[in-house]
Amino acid sequence: MRGQQLPETPVDGKMSWKVSPMEGIWAEAAREFESICGKSLQKGDVKGFDDVQRKIEESSMATYSTDAGQQEKWQKAKGVGLKSLQYLKMLVGAASQASSFIPVPGAVASITSNALCFVFDIPAAIQGYGDAVDEVFSEVSSALSQFQIYTSIDHVNPALIEKIHLVMVSFVKLCAHVVKYRQGGKWERFVQRTKSIFDDDSGLSSEMAEFRRVLQQQRDVEGTVTLAVVVETRQDLALLLEQAIALGKATEETNQMVLETQKGVLALKDDADRIKTLVKIRDALGVPPTVRLDTVTTQTCTNIYDRCLYGTGLWIWEHNAYMAWTAPNKGKSVSHMLIVSGPPSSGKTSVSALITKRLEEQKGRTYVAHYFFPASTKKADDENSVQSALKYMAFQIARADATVQKNLGKACDAGPGTFRRSANLESLDSLWTELRIGALGSGATYYLVFDGIENLPGKQVKVLLNFVSGSKLSGESAGRVRVLVAGLDDQFENKLGIPRIDDALRIRVAEHNGPDMRLVIDEALAKRGMLQHTKPDSDQQKARDRIVQKLPQNVNGSYSRLQFGLDDVIRLLSTRTAARELDRVLDQSISSHETAIKNLQRSLTVDEVSELNELLKWVLFSSEPMTLNELEAAMFLYSGTESLVSLQYIIENKYSAVLKLEDRYVYGKDGVKEYLQKEKATSEKPPHSKDRATISMTITINNVDQELCGHFLWDLAHKAIRDKFKFDFDAASPNSALHGRQAAITVDELEAHHTIVTRAFEYLDREPKEQTKEVGEYLVCWLPYHLGRLRQLQEDDDRELTPNEQSEIGQNLHKLFRDQQIFKRHRACFAKTWWLVDEMGDLQKLLMDSAIVRRVDREWRQAVQQAVSPTRGYLRELVEVVIRGLLRERSWDVDNAYNWILKFMEVDDKKFQQPPEPSEDSKPTAPSSLMNETDWDRVSGWCQKILALPDSELDSLWYERLAEIAASQGNRPGTILLLYQRALEKESPSWLCYRGMATAYFREGHGEEATAHMELALKRAERDDAMPKPQAKDIVELRLLLGQYAFAAGDVQKAADLYLVGTESEDPQQVSQAQLGYLKARLSFPDEEGTRRYLTSILPAEGTEGEMVEILKMVANDYDHDDLILKIFTVAKPDTSLMTGVVRALEAATALPVPKEDRAVAGTVEGNIFAAEAIRGVLLYDRGVAAYTYKVSADGTEPVGEALRLWGDSREQLSKVGGRNAFTARQDATAALAQHYFQSMMDGNHLDHVDKLAKLAEEDSNIFRSDSVGFLGAVYALRGEKEQARAALSGRVRQALQILSDDIPQNDALGFTVVSKALQQYQDLRKAAVAISLLGQPDYVKQALKFEHEDLVPKDGESKEQLLDMVTKLAQETIQVVESQVPDTTQQAQRIDAAKVYLESLVPTDQHNQAESGAPSSSDNNHEAEGQQTEITHAYEFLRSRISQIDISTVQWVWTCDGRTPDGKRCENELDFKREFYHCTFCSNRDFCSNCLARLRVPDSGAVIMACSAKHRWLRIPPHGDSMYLGLTSRTVRLPKEVQPATGDNCVLEIGWGENTEEVTVDAWKETLAKEWEIPLEEIKNETARQVTSEESESDGEKKD
Repeated sequence: MRGQQLPETPVDGKMSWKVSPMEGIWAEAAREFESICGKSLQKGDVKGFDDVQRKIEESSMATYSTDAGQQEKWQKAKGVGLKSLQYLKMLVGAASQASSFIPVPGAVASITSNALCFVFDIPAAIQGYGDAVDEVFSEVSSALSQFQIYTSIDHVNPALIEKIHLVMVSFVKLCAHVVKYRQGGKWERFVQRTKSIFDDDSGLSSEMAEFRRVLQQQRDVEGTVTLAVVVETRQDLALLLEQAIALGKATEETNQMVLETQKGVLALKDDADRIKTLVKIRDALGVPPTVRLDTVTTQTCTNIYDRCLYGTGLWIWEHNAYMAWTAPNKGKSVSHMLIVSGPPSSGKTSVSALITKRLEEQKGRTYVAHYFFPASTKKADDENSVQSALKYMAFQIARADATVQKNLGKACDAGPGTFRRSANLESLDSLWTELRIGALGSGATYYLVFDGIENLPGKQVKVLLNFVSGSKLSGESAGRVRVLVAGLDDQFENKLGIPRIDDALRIRVAEHNGPDMRLVIDEALAKRGMLQHTKPDSDQQKARDRIVQKLPQNVNGSYSRLQFGLDDVIRLLSTRTAARELDRVLDQSISSHETAIKNLQRSLTVDEVSELNELLKWVLFSSEPMTLNELEAAMFLYSGTESLVSLQYIIENKYSAVLKLEDRYVYGKDGVKEYLQKEKATSEKPPHSKDRATISMTITINNVDQELCGHFLWDLAHKAIRDKFKFDFDAASPNSALHGRQAAITVDELEAHHTIVTRAFEYLDREPKEQTKEVGEYLVCWLPYHLGRLRQLQEDDDRELTPNEQSEIGQNLHKLFRDQQIFKRHRACFAKTWWLVDEMGDLQKLLMDSAIVRRVDREWRQAVQQAVSPTRGYLRELVEVVIRGLLRERSWDVDNAYNWILKFMEVDDKKFQQPPEPSEDSKPTAPSSLMNETDWDRVSGWCQKILALPDSELDSLWYERLAEIAASQGNRPGTILLLYQRALEKESPSWLCYRGMATAYFREGHGEEATAHMELALKRAERDDAMPKPQAKDIVELRLLLGQYAFAAGDVQKAADLYLVGTESEDPQQVSQAQLGYLKARLSFPDEEGTRRYLTSILPAEGTEGEMVEILKMVANDYDHDDLILKIFTVAKPDTSLMTGVVRALEAATALPVPKEDRAVAGTVEGNIFAAEAIRGVLLYDRGVAAYTYKVSADGTEPVGEALRLWGDSREQLSKVGGRNAFTARQDATAALAQHYFQSMMDGNHLDHVDKLAKLAEEDSNIFRSDSVGFLGAVYALRGEKEQARAALSGRVRQALQILSDDIPQNDALGFTVVSKALQQYQDLRKAAVAISLLGQPDYVKQALKFEHEDLVPKDGESKEQLLDMVTKLAQETIQVVESQVPDTTQQAQRIDAAKVYLESLVPTDQHNQAESGAPSSSDNNHEAEGQQTEITHAYEFLRSRISQIDISTVQWVWTCDGRTPDGKRCENELDFKREFYHCTFCSNRDFCSNCLARLRVPDSGAVIMACSAKHRWLRIPPHGDSMYLGLTSRTVRLPKEVQPATGDNCVLEIGWGENTEEVTVDAWKETLAKEWEIPLEEIKNETARQVTSEESESDGEKKD
């Protein structure tokens, strides 16, 4: 079991910890270190790991300052030393985890850190020492890297701790031998002989062998996380945020991105566009902003996969269902759906994760999306769970598939509300169509993995299964989209009538997981050292065989049962057990809960059992998972007292047999609810059974003889029933069995719901208390649900509440709804939630029940029952409270109040007097006018009618609040402005009204109007009679908004003045916002000297952080981070002391936080930690830029090495962090590292860094735009190693050819872009030029007047060939005229006009007049002329139509500049008809205008451009309209004569076409390319063709059906 202490008796002859304490082992290690090398570990100034890191980093400067080669080798040695140090920290941390069982000596960190420090503490350069250190510690650091897993394990089994300590002791000895080797003066001989350090006879080789041996021992007993949850891992924040898919308000970043995307991004031009597009998709689909943008998997799937033992699931790959499902040429008779089913805790989730990971590793255009429905969705009444999952999956695919990314990005341009729909089958089908995944002829295969559907509510399960088995996926996308659904067996028995589900492929996990369970058993026994190394045919071997064979057979495929069985067996093996006793245990059936619950029951007192039963009612029967805080409040309602011990401690240490904690939520363990209910049903009749005759009473008797009381009560009873009436004086005795140790842990659903309802009414009847506020919102929100369940249970089961209990509910409902008192008392709870229409209907039905309302006020009862609608009946007081609070006051939040009103209005559209029972498929939806753009006149009129207000009383506040609601609901700006305008037209509009008007104008892009109205808002807010009375922070907020508007308008001085006032606010958040705004404004000042003085003034003073540190953290999180940080560097560069100060501030901002022992509770703290990690990672990258580019580093360390270290740390820090800036920084850090390694190898003409570059390329999931992949291919190509270059780049070329082979022309631009970049890095510039010629925009007139045979549709009697000849001839004539009249291709509009004029001039005058007047010509007079003009007229029509359709605002592909202006701002130039561009032939995606290229090549000319290097080469890209461009629709391409350096500039290459250029078809060019790269193009085409054929066949079959 987890956390089980090792037995004190020796196992396998090994001494227990009580015999050999840790202090002795480490004291001996210190003595051995000194005996080996003569150095004492008890002396020196090294106090910990940070000191060692500083020593290692500083050592490089003192050792090899003159020898560049040795310096580089020492840098490499230093790198592995730092890695060893990093993993050593983890190792000490892992050892510390079990300190409660095995005390860790305080000297552990000191001894290990001092040992490593001696290795790098060398007074002078020693030739070859770097090679030796690298050789030893490369293996050591690699071996120690495995201990990273312990950072994510809460409890490390003590059995592992012994091995961990021994590994560290061996590490100390290794360090001693390396120091001794150096002391022996053998480094010169080492270099001369080129022998390994391990060839020496000093003992180092032996100690290395010992290190490997103890490491292997550690691995042998390592308890990694298993399929059966043998060791539970901590679910980190990245997992929580990936699973919490929730649609919410747009954040400030989202608003900025929406404004950015409105600029009209035309295509995926570069990495910046890709980031923008992914952020746009992410926000439109409601994916949390913390989800990573640069991965093809999910953290959820990775965590599940990592918990699986090695060898788990090998049977899957040979399962017939899996092989049929993944077959490349799956026939149409084989279902697209694979069901993975089994009982609870059978390993379904692990199987799904294993399959997902295997599919992710497939080559080609195979894309996988994985979604796990967490336990929190089990009870949540969220109708959008499936829709949210589908959106998140679409985002996953968009991250990996550039074609989906492109199409989905365009679909998102409609705005953030594009994909908002309710979750029914029809809307899911529509959503799937809009997501544009699996388009016909795409050539790609998409796998959707839905796991954990047992956690979905029943209706959502039906919605999901109907969708995945429906025509959209089984018919239209069959073969291209394949679905895996994992859940319980009975969910797929088709009781719901799901079409095609019976034809689905099926894996029943419980029938196949026996081998995996045996792995778990082996691992558990090995961890405890039980039955290991047994002799053949011995009793121990036979016992082990019986355990391994019988346990899986007894548990029916359940890992939870297996764990219980394993615990019993291990407990038995820990004693002197006879074989027959083991056989008895193995032969009996295993229940997951029976033994544990009975043991728990015996251990609890009567009060504790009562408390646990109360807790179980809330946990097992609440409508949604409850948090610890909510349950603490609920238990206070139960007991009236606060516990001195936290509920978390009680659950973890007392009730862990039945309850579990996940991310602060409490759940019942799998099967506990069902087991307890079954026990309750079999042990006794339910207390509320209708056929059980009982008389119940509670009598309190004090100081009276029991017998006397009995006689008295006997006399009260009627004589006729005396013989049947008995008293049990012991029934309520504290010493009775019922109230003693035999008190039962039980649950009853009816009783649970009744208890929660009772507690809710108790809560509402009292004033809010601090101790119960956490549960208040739940009680208000779900009161109708629990009342509905009570009613339903009484109808479905043979049970009922007593008349008094029913009457009590009626009286409490009357008390709740009779007036507004309770609603006002608990407004805070009601304002945070709302009731659904069906819930309001259930309450109406309850109030129609005479048993419920028989004792309530008759007049009120009749009014409720006879009301035409609940809103005019029992809800009337609540409706008025909500409407008045929203529209007549400002006491209710607009979002939730509007939700109440929407539901009230929907209730009015339903009739509850004689309600029909609607089917799930015919569930009513909201009125059509409320679904999209709201009819605010209707909303206003409905509310006005409820309050019985005349039109004259609809004041300014009424329309102001309606406008606020419209803004919060994402309505069109025009609608919002209209409502605000109405409010302003009324008497005495508030300053809030002007502020709202200004905000709406600003979002619409009307800056002047926004500023004018915001100034009016500020003016009115500062008046003495301002209403509502503003607080000081409200005034500051108005000034900050004005500052934002001024900055956007370019008035930086005004913005700075306004922000400066904001820095004096008493609100810390406003101060931070103002400081950041002021920094932005000051950085835009033309007076750079003044800006430098300002930056100097906010630098950290000695002993303080200063403003700069916090401002830099805000910059790291700001949308404009890249521009801001480079601007700071650019301004500070001339002042060395300022630049050093900025770097020190960056260092302070990236300092690791001091760990806190008591990590606070809720998600806010975790969210802050998550944001802090992202900020630190971004600023680490910035520090690297300062060191590498500006040669400034903290403490004067060597800048290049420091930059490489910082960029590596940044990548590691951001590896599990999402968000736009985190994604960009990690990508930039990768690119910077790759560029350094590439340039270093090119400068030195060597391949020393190729392994590092290859590792970066392997880790980079973006095959299309990875700089590391591109540089790896380029370095090989430049060295003439073409085979290795093709190996590095072939993935890109293959993907490009797959895209170009599909039947979707819109994808061709992406395909040619990818292949052109790959060919440039391969240095095949002629073929790259061909791809570019298809991407560039040809002259609009020439492109429009190019006709193919299939473009023409002849009229009756016309010859298509003659028509084509005529059209071609007229087109050539037109082009010639245009060329002569407007030869300048930059004047595209004039060229188009010239073509139009010429074509108009060719039309006969009478026909032209006829066309304008619309009058028919006389057939008698013009019959002969019309016959002669038919063909030429038809040709004119084709040409005029083509010319009239030209849209010069669009081009087929856009190149944007990656440079920077001299002041550090991003260059906004694009390739157009006037401007040429230069594309780097080494980088993956870097283009520059001529100005930025000049700055790049002369670094001191302005802001440093990190995007490329001055040592690279660039291909000149002519302006659009150049004769080289043919366009994507061209059927042929021209092959350039040559690509050669420009005159006088070897770094700029120009494409030479020459005369009589060879011309081939595009298909022939692709075939030549595929052949050269050994890519089976025909196979790719056939695969696409098979998909299309299969799809068409299935479509035809469906039509016939």
